Amino acid sequence: MKSHTAQAAVVANDAHSLIGSRVHRLGADILLDEHVSWCPPGVHVTQPVNCYLIKGSKGSVLVDTGIRLHEAEIIRQLDALLEPGERLAVVLTRTEMECCLNLPAIEARFDVESVWYTGGITVPRTTAVPRRIMVTPGTSLDVEVMDGLTLQFVSPLMRLLPTLWIFDPECGALLTSDSFTHGSYGASNASAGLHKFRWFAMADTHDIARDVEEIVGRLHVNAIGPSYGEPIVGRAESLAAAEALAAAIRRVGIQ
Repeated sequence: MKSHTAQAAVVANDAHSLIGSRVHRLGADILLDEHVSWCPPGVHVTQPVNCYLIKGSKGSVLVDTGIRLHEAEIIRQLDALLEPGERLAVVLTRTEMECCLNLPAIEARFDVESVWYTGGITVPRTTAVPRRIMVTPGTSLDVEVMDGLTLQFVSPLMRLLPTLWIFDPECGALLTSDSFTHGSYGASNASAGLHKFRWFAMADTHDIARDVEEIVGRLHVNAIGPSYGEPIVGRAESLAAAEALAAAIRRVGIQ
């Protein structure tokens, strides 16, 4: 995102429940237009930028830390959701700037005991215990992130850099990083939300598309939480979104 996009930020007041009291969506909105690197031409809408807090019985897990523009808002939202002194682990879906830049501010305010991540192109700056984990693309791994809170780390085939999707088996939430991000473009810009997949144009995308459908079907997903755009809530809605995304990936690839 270009720096002057910050002037057009729209700040949300509160965290939002994704599934009950278990998973909460944090962050705020941005103006999505030509000043944002991932925006296709001709789009001018408001888009949520999200990270997620999973509440456990002995602590909580923050999946990504939000963009720097929303640092103060995310700290305030965490203050409202976490008990004083509550243990906190951080899981990064990607080691890219929009996923980890708020880590120092969060560590300064809360009791962060570990930071989990994959890859290593941009190793996150952290004073907590770093937990680098590798998951073979196309597979998943159950990880006890903290006592009593086990999440499934999914390594999707639909990625450029090492990426994790995080699944909470207790409630069925699948947090999909920079995938399933087309939900905030609106009906008039429906095709624009899939503009990012143009880099698949010279690839055989059938296995990638099938992997998207199989992940959402196999895990019995009840809600999809992307880093950008509106979440998808409901079992049937999640399956339909996976089918639509897989169809778009197939269309853009080599037939």
